[in-house]
Amino acid sequence: MRKVKVVPILIITVLAGVSAYIIYTSALVPIARQKEGSMKQIDTERHRIYNDLALTTEQRRFLEENKNKHRDQTKALFTQLRQKMVLLRQELEKSELNMQEIEQTNNELKQLQAQMLDNRLERILEVRKILTSEQFKKFEDRINDRLGHFKNRREGKMWPQQ
Repeated sequence: MRKVKVVPILIITVLAGVSAYIIYTSALVPIARQKEGSMKQIDTERHRIYNDLALTTEQRRFLEENKNKHRDQTKALFTQLRQKMVLLRQELEKSELNMQEIEQTNNELKQLQAQMLDNRLERILEVRKILTSEQFKKFEDRINDRLGHFKNRREGKMWPQQ
C-alpha cells in the first residue's frame, strides 16, 4: 500500500523537474514557433546581442559552433527523456505495478536530467571561455533582462545567487 502512495509523488516530482527545466531553458531564447518568421526573429536577436557585445568574427564563429553542438546534444537528450516519460506513464497505467521497472525508469530519467544540466553548465563554461570578462558580464545582464518575467520564480538570474 505504501508503494502505491509513493508512485504519484514520484511522478509529480519527475514532471515538475522536467517542466521547470523546459520553462527555464525556453526562457533563454524566445521561441515562438507558432508565429511565422520566429526563427528570423531569433536570428535578429542573436545578431543584436553579438553587435552589443562587439564580438569579433572568430568569437561569433565559436559561439555558433558551441550553440549548434549543444543544440544537437540537448535535442537527443530531450528525445530520450520524452521516451522514458512515455515508458513510465505506460508502467503506471498497468493494472499490476512493477516497482522494479518503475524505479529503473525513474533512475534513467534522473540520469538524463543530470546530463541535461551538465550539458547546460558545459555550454555556459564554453561561452565564458569565448567571451572576455566584460563581454560575459554584459551577456549575463542581457540574459537576466530577458528572464525578467520569471523574476518571481528564479529571481531573474542566469543561475541562483547566494
